[in-house]
Amino acid sequence: MLSACGGSDSETSSSTSATAGGSGKGAGQRGETSPEKGHAGGGEGGPGGSDGGGQPASVSPLHVSGGGSGQFRVKGGDNSIQDFGEESDEGELEEAARVLHDFYVARAEEDWRTACASLSRGVVEQLEQLVSRTKSGYKGCPSALATLTPSLPPAVQRETTAVDAGSLRVEGDRGFLIYRGAEKTVYAINMAREGGWKVGALAGVPLS
Repeated sequence: MLSACGGSDSETSSSTSATAGGSGKGAGQRGETSPEKGHAGGGEGGPGGSDGGGQPASVSPLHVSGGGSGQFRVKGGDNSIQDFGEESDEGELEEAARVLHDFYVARAEEDWRTACASLSRGVVEQLEQLVSRTKSGYKGCPSALATLTPSLPPAVQRETTAVDAGSLRVEGDRGFLIYRGAEKTVYAINMAREGGWKVGALAGVPLS
């Protein structure tokens, strides 16, 4: 599935073009969170210079605030994602958050092969099928992702790579990672357990 929601796969596979550009807004960072230790396709001295923590200036560091899904419940609203399955342990939350952040960073840096390695099999198959229907001649996930992803200025790239993870709700091999974006906007994104966690959409969907 290519976008996050509380329904079935068939209900969540129609928003590829809408989500290809990222989460739209970046994440708010909070002092108690843990900094990212590394990311795909970048490092100190990478494109755009460093922000002092080994991060290129065009990349937001990963934060894992935790705290569970209760903080994201909306009174009188649709809390199907917040109540999905059970809360994961801290280790799984950190793993899923790092995979998502690595995906966003690789995509922002146009490292398509690394980005595709973070995606679930279902998303990769849908991307390949989508591009195979065009006359572009592109084949495979890296080409498909490159075709669907617009080039962004560094400031916007930084926003799209920001992840402050608060909760991972899990049922079987499915999960929803809930995280804060820029200006502390809250998003949820599908995750799939395939050995380790993989990203099950191209971007998060705002929770309200």
